[in-house]
Amino acid sequence: MNLLSVQIKHQHNFLGNKVDAIEVKNLKKYFGKTHAVDGISFKVKKGEIFGFLGPNGSGKTTTLRMLATILRPTEGEIIILQKNLKDNIYKIKKEIGYIPQKEALYPDLTVKENLEFFNIGYDLSQELMEKRIQRALQLLKLDTKSNMLARTLSGGFLKRLSIAVELVHSPEVLICDEITVGLDPVLRHDIWEVLKYLKNRSTIIFTTHYLEEAEELCDRVALMHAGKILCIGKPREISESFKAKNLNQFFSILAGKES
Repeated sequence: MNLLSVQIKHQHNFLGNKVDAIEVKNLKKYFGKTHAVDGISFKVKKGEIFGFLGPNGSGKTTTLRMLATILRPTEGEIIILQKNLKDNIYKIKKEIGYIPQKEALYPDLTVKENLEFFNIGYDLSQELMEKRIQRALQLLKLDTKSNMLARTLSGGFLKRLSIAVELVHSPEVLICDEITVGLDPVLRHDIWEVLKYLKNRSTIIFTTHYLEEAEELCDRVALMHAGKILCIGKPREISESFKAKNLNQFFSILAGKES
C-alpha cells in the first residue's frame, strides 16, 4: 500500500458531517527558487486537532504562518471559518490564535500586563477581559505569577504565558507551532491536557517532532516532505496501513524505503 492510498482511504468519513473549519486548496509559498510549500490541499473539521509531521524544512511552519496570516501565499486559497482569507483577513485574524515555537512577550511587563496588552485589539469589555484572563491564568497554572515580570519567569512558565496570551480572546482556530519542543515531560503533559481541554472550544492545528505526542493528541495527521503532503490520516490507521505498531516504527519503515 502506498502513501497516496492512505490519504484517500481516511479523508472521507472523519468526524461525520462536521463543518470544515479550514480548507486549503493548492497552497504554494516560494522563496525565490525554493518551493517551501508546493501545492498542498487539505481540510480540517471543526473541533479537530490536526497535526503536521515531517523533518525540518518540510514546510510545516511555513504552512502554519500562512494560515495565521503572517505570510502571504504565492498561490492557492485558504478558507477559514467559511471565509476566504484573502478577502477577509482582518475578520479572520480576530478568530485565530497563533503560538510560535519561540515566545514573543514583553519581558518588562508582568504576566497579567502581557495578557492585557496582547488582547487590547479584540474589543473585549474590561469585565470580560478580566474574566478570561483569570480563566487563562488558572488553566495554565499562572495564577500565583500574575504580578511577576515576564523576564523573571523560568522557560517553562514563559511557555505557559505564551499560550495563555492566545486564549484570552477565545480563538475559534488555535495554531501551535512546536510549542512543546525542549520542555520537560511534566510541562509537556500539562500542555497536552490544556490542548485536550481547548478542543471543546477551538479547532487546533499542531506541529510537533514528538511522534508519541501526535498519537496522544491528534485526531488526524499530515506527513509533509519537501513542501508536499505525502499522506493524511488517523495516526493509528497510518501506522497499521504500513504494518507498523506506531508512528515511530512507521517513520523507520518510510526512511528505509527512501534510503
